[in-house]
Amino acid sequence: MRELPSVDTALLSETLRRFLAEELRASGLAGYVVGLSGGVDSAVAAAVAAAAVGAENVLALALPGPTSSAESLRDARAVAAALGLKVEVVDLAGPAEALAGTLGARGDRVRFGNVMARLRMVALFDRARTVPALVLGTSNKSEILLGYSTLFGDAAASVQPLGDVWKTHVFALGRLLGVPEAVVGKPPTADLWPGQTDAGELGFDYPAVDPVLYWHHEGGLGREALLAAGFPQALVDAALAAYRRNRFKWRPTVVARVSASCINVDRILPRNPER
Repeated sequence: MRELPSVDTALLSETLRRFLAEELRASGLAGYVVGLSGGVDSAVAAAVAAAAVGAENVLALALPGPTSSAESLRDARAVAAALGLKVEVVDLAGPAEALAGTLGARGDRVRFGNVMARLRMVALFDRARTVPALVLGTSNKSEILLGYSTLFGDAAASVQPLGDVWKTHVFALGRLLGVPEAVVGKPPTADLWPGQTDAGELGFDYPAVDPVLYWHHEGGLGREALLAAGFPQALVDAALAAYRRNRFKWRPTVVARVSASCINVDRILPRNPER
């Protein structure tokens, strides 16, 4: 069975550090704002940002909702302490309950989870306005390809340092960057309802699915080739179904092309001005 290729974790960390330093320089803003969930993705993103621009220029927000676990807030505080970050707690329980009640979404845990995910980004972008700062994204490549995200929720950010990094490699980055082992080693969860885990919703865990995604998305192997390579049929079918079903999330805002120079469709435009 084929494996996910290894990565030079130190080089990856340095590449991401330089990326975030350059994005902040080009923006002309003062720093980054990041939502610390208590999970490994936000911890790693925050750690890279702190290394890139200094911990004093990274503001962490913990954003608990009515169904968030106490352990998530505890772990978010532990990450902030380990990285030397200032952390603010913004309790979204009241706003989430009020908005979900108005929309009639409280009884549907997926709809309520989406409300929570989007409210968190409202809080982050609003707080970023006061700094002023860029909002640091925390989505990784595995989640993006599987569509395990909320459009204009956790998928929304000013920059996504981990968007081209497999979840398996995020774990390795966490250990390299000194993220507490209690955070790196716990089951990934969006913490949107009690007992929620990524693996429980997806039906597989990241170390198992990352090689399938890699060899399909980057290696060009189709279903039969993946099966011939030794991957379990149930895993292949579930991964490919999520991959195909959620491709619309990869580019949240699709622009209708009516000219010869449609932004982000026909041209790759330089993001950053010359120094």
